[in-house]
Amino acid sequence: MDKELPTDFDQYVETLTRLSKKNGLTLGRLNRQELAVMLLYVSTALTPGKRYDEREATAALDHWRTQFAPMLRSDVVELRRTLIDARYWVRDPDGRGYQLEPALADSALFIRLIEERIEARIAEQLLLAARDREERKKAALLG
Repeated sequence: MDKELPTDFDQYVETLTRLSKKNGLTLGRLNRQELAVMLLYVSTALTPGKRYDEREATAALDHWRTQFAPMLRSDVVELRRTLIDARYWVRDPDGRGYQLEPALADSALFIRLIEERIEARIAEQLLLAARDREERKKAALLG
């Protein structure tokens, strides 16, 4: 498990919530702890124990990112490579298969992230923020 990740679940959620309120996040601008938090969050795009071919992994990641992490401005290929380089995902030696790092999938933090459906909470927060922005725009136009 990444030593940069918060060990406390509430601290993890607090960091993720703060990051999700930002817009246009790029991986290169995150500090080490923020990157670890974001990569763990993005790792929930794959189902533990399931092997994906490259097309399936890319499609799952793209769909998940669009739905649950629109604040990220990284393309799917960069994101997938970062997940592999940081050992959150594992790629088969021939490069044709992908899966979650087994130690990650078995970690208490990852399991709790799945159980608590954090991605749904973040999506709801993003939707509320978008509605709030639209209301402010309308109010400003009406003067």
